[in-house]
Amino acid sequence: MRAGRGGRAAAWAAAAFALVFAGCAAPSSSAAEGVSSELLWAGDLETGDLSQFQDGPWNLVGGVPPKIVEDPVRSGRYAVALTLDRTTTSADGICCGSRNELLPKVPDLREGDERWFAFSTYLEPGFPVDAYWQVLTQFKQDGDGPPPLGLYVEEGQYRIEGGGGHPWSPDPFDTPIGAATTGEWVDWTIHVVFSSNPDTGSVEVWKNGALALPRFAPPAGTMYPKMFGTADSYVKTGYYRSPDIATPGTLVLDDWRIGTTRESVDRSPS
Repeated sequence: MRAGRGGRAAAWAAAAFALVFAGCAAPSSSAAEGVSSELLWAGDLETGDLSQFQDGPWNLVGGVPPKIVEDPVRSGRYAVALTLDRTTTSADGICCGSRNELLPKVPDLREGDERWFAFSTYLEPGFPVDAYWQVLTQFKQDGDGPPPLGLYVEEGQYRIEGGGGHPWSPDPFDTPIGAATTGEWVDWTIHVVFSSNPDTGSVEVWKNGALALPRFAPPAGTMYPKMFGTADSYVKTGYYRSPDIATPGTLVLDDWRIGTTRESVDRSPS
């Protein structure tokens, strides 16, 4: 069982955790010819649909289905818009949050894996940047509870947060990494060494090419000790937020890449 729950310690303690189901997937073969073999997956939306992502209808709660758009885009012809508005609902037994998330077609993350993630985000005008917990990307454990690591928008800031869902010794952290501004593209590069050992696990973040978070070792590690199933963590990207937020919001994603080196995920000059 998998859960996609985010937020701060107070929100974590106050609500039951959502349970969702997703299977492992093989690396995508959609990477362009000539791209480094160290690139594990590309989700640039240039197929004009969501075929680069796993099928996960359980990841839509309180929003409209993901929409392929031609404006705004970071590069190429297409991007994907993910909206939450509290005017639409989805049942299927999922509670405790509103979500509109996608699952990259990559294998699940194991102890000791080192990965580079690059993607672009656009918060449409009107996005509630000052609201409480809102998640844009999660590196989520296989099981329920808040993730070990995630990219959030809260109180007008982008933040790297996690640690509150550790099964034995929760140790939440919250690190602001820059102002969250609507109406502009942000290019992210995130480097993670995945480990339940806080002496081994680490995260670094670049925002628009500038170092926003130097190497940081979360006190509870970058993944939790294995509790359920055979996988340790997986990647979810999109828009997930507190059910208490009433203001509609739209996140646009483009140019997703996952690889084993920085060079494999670096974007071409634009």
